[in-house]
Amino acid sequence: MSDAQRMDIATTHEGCIHDVQIDFNGRLLATGGSDGMISIHEVKGEQVSSIAAHNGGVWQVAWAHHRAVGNVSTLASCGEDGRVVVWRDVGGKWEAAYTCPHVHEGGAVAISWAPFEHGCILTSGGADGMVSVIVKQSSGNWEYSSFVAHTGGVTGVSWAPFLSSGTLIQPQVQLQNLTSNKRFVTGGCDGQLRIWSFNNHAMKWETAAMLSEHSRNGVVAIRDVQWASNCGLPFDYIASCADDKCVLVWRQEMPDKAWKHRVAYDSDVTPCRLSWSLAGTILAVSFEDQTVKLLKEDTAGDWKVTSDVQQ
Repeated sequence: MSDAQRMDIATTHEGCIHDVQIDFNGRLLATGGSDGMISIHEVKGEQVSSIAAHNGGVWQVAWAHHRAVGNVSTLASCGEDGRVVVWRDVGGKWEAAYTCPHVHEGGAVAISWAPFEHGCILTSGGADGMVSVIVKQSSGNWEYSSFVAHTGGVTGVSWAPFLSSGTLIQPQVQLQNLTSNKRFVTGGCDGQLRIWSFNNHAMKWETAAMLSEHSRNGVVAIRDVQWASNCGLPFDYIASCADDKCVLVWRQEMPDKAWKHRVAYDSDVTPCRLSWSLAGTILAVSFEDQTVKLLKEDTAGDWKVTSDVQQ
């Protein structure tokens, strides 16, 4: 990246920065640090606020889509203290709008907002192996439910896009069924990925699929999992990385079909975090040696490195 394209932002964190996220309008940038603070900046660099968020490090921050929260800047955080907190900008001052009663023992390590079409829904995962699904009702009240997702701890959580695979090629009469299903994926220390689907009749979350290819030669912890956005094409993608030093991309061609995987990258260094492009076609992978690789699928279905960034 050239100097003309790069801008450094100085924060007030004392220690490591664990997460950085830009809001959906591309205006605000939030960072979470090992000092328990959240720092909020204008993308152009000016700091606008600082939040004493957690007792211990802030592991992740996540912006809510403005259409799910009434056009009020809303940010969620999870931390080493096990708490999951929703913050709102009230007249330029950031206040805690909701703190989930379930405290993840050992730390809350991952959070993910549902697509705004589903409403205001936040999911968290913790070192206690539990997942909490937090919902803001139309009345303005918050409710939550928690359930066991993984033995040994949850390491990642990511929501499926609102448009399910195959939407553009299915008859119009099936469109509502394809888009109304709530799904998210979790990764855990048990080496498994679990896809969860909400059963509208039983009113509970159920396991729709278990994917365990990372642990084919013994149990290894999943490091991160991310569901790619989908513009209605006839497939879904989920990326996962683990302590086996592999990055896998899972593909489902239709909602009722099995998930199939490909090894997108096999490294000598452990991959840590994953991030999809907005179109869901490019996968960024960060590694323990502070390098970043961009991967893209070719016409044969193989994943190739298109860019290698040395940080």
